[in-house]
Amino acid sequence: MARATSDQCKQAMRYQIAIRWALVVWLLASSTLVGASDWKSNLKETLETSYPLTKRATLSPDRITQQGVILLIQKAGIAADPSSDLRYSETFVRNGAVGEQGGATSAVFSKENTRVFKPGERVYVTDIKVGDDHVMLLLLSLDMFDVVKKGSTKQTRYKGALIFKFDNGYLSTADPAKIKQAISEVVSTEAEAATANTKTIELGQTPEQVETILGKPGKIVNLGQKITYIYPDMKVVFVDGKVADVQ
Repeated sequence: MARATSDQCKQAMRYQIAIRWALVVWLLASSTLVGASDWKSNLKETLETSYPLTKRATLSPDRITQQGVILLIQKAGIAADPSSDLRYSETFVRNGAVGEQGGATSAVFSKENTRVFKPGERVYVTDIKVGDDHVMLLLLSLDMFDVVKKGSTKQTRYKGALIFKFDNGYLSTADPAKIKQAISEVVSTEAEAATANTKTIELGQTPEQVETILGKPGKIVNLGQKITYIYPDMKVVFVDGKVADVQ
């Protein structure tokens, strides 16, 4: 009887040890999952602060209930579908290059009314999603467009999913400013677009450098060592092949 009691005690101790190890493993796994969730949540919150979301009516997807940030399309190739469609056409961006739309669900739907956002077109951001290797912006057009369905024409907004792809492991420690920079190359605020389009002429630049920035001048006044490029809104004066004055 004593032996049976001793064996039972040993078994009980082994069981308790196993339970403790299982608890340690579970806590470590939970900590890892919480950490992964935290950086995604933090990044999503940071991006939503920079790009306040636009809210729309649940049963009326074209009706805006709360306006957020307005972005300007900077690059062509972003696919979009009518706001009432069940799908989002997905357009991928890696290293600033806009790729083709894809996604498992898109293939089973008709692309009859799919269109492409044009550079300069204005869009809202309705949601931001952060994954292990990507940041997704769900876009919605400000403008309404004619869509023909079953013989009738209806005005509707267009929506699209813009997915920025990054190397595995990059996003968890990335500077949000660099992620925003990657986003602004494709969709940007008006202030960002104005800054990017600012054309600066500096003393000492060559005619080739000026033409790269401003394009070919409308007129050129050549006085030997002094050459003047005449543009609609300015004159650039070169002396000995370098910018000496801007008027």
